[in-house]
Amino acid sequence: MSQNIVLHQWEISPFCRKTALTLDHKGLAYEKLDYLGLQSTKVVGLSRTGKLPVLDIDGKRIQDSTRIARYLDEHYPKHPLYPIDPIENAQAAVWEDWADESLYWFEVYFRYIDNNAMEQVLDIVCAGRPKYERIAIKAALKVDFALKLRMQGLGRLSYDDIVAEFTLHLDRIEAVLARQDWLVGSERSIADIAVGAQLAEVVRTSQLRDVILARPNLGKWLKRI
Repeated sequence: MSQNIVLHQWEISPFCRKTALTLDHKGLAYEKLDYLGLQSTKVVGLSRTGKLPVLDIDGKRIQDSTRIARYLDEHYPKHPLYPIDPIENAQAAVWEDWADESLYWFEVYFRYIDNNAMEQVLDIVCAGRPKYERIAIKAALKVDFALKLRMQGLGRLSYDDIVAEFTLHLDRIEAVLARQDWLVGSERSIADIAVGAQLAEVVRTSQLRDVILARPNLGKWLKRI
């Protein structure tokens, strides 16, 4: 039976990218609605947390990229996101949680600290919107990112230390991919989608893209996700 699926998203969000990739993995047709510029203030009407993504399936709304992924696996079991094998399932969930809760902050930091990256972000999220909205969004993002990064901890470290830590994470991923095609098991899973969504956003706007793509296995893997 045909269903109407709408992804409410913020184009620059790695979590919205993650959800789009889960839908693509499932082979589901869907429509994207972007909340550009100050349209983002309308998100509070979609989500109790005021965050995106929100997935609308025939009027039923699911919030949070992980909850959405689990919902899709439950209701659309073809092409599972979470491996059936219990050990691989647990490993995939650990990768997903690490990507969402730890790797994400490196992506935020590299956008906040790099003015060129920030301008690229603004080009995307304010496309087609009045110029004054760009000014307002930039000011809001700067304040929001600075506060959150300081509370999280990365905002208190030096740039060199953060790059060194990020590089170490990349080396670990590269080591895994040197032995196998996917992060967990023999097929693409939520592990690849969650980690790949974060790194793809760094590649999109940050000068750290070359640091990521210099790792051959990681670069090839990103293209396959």
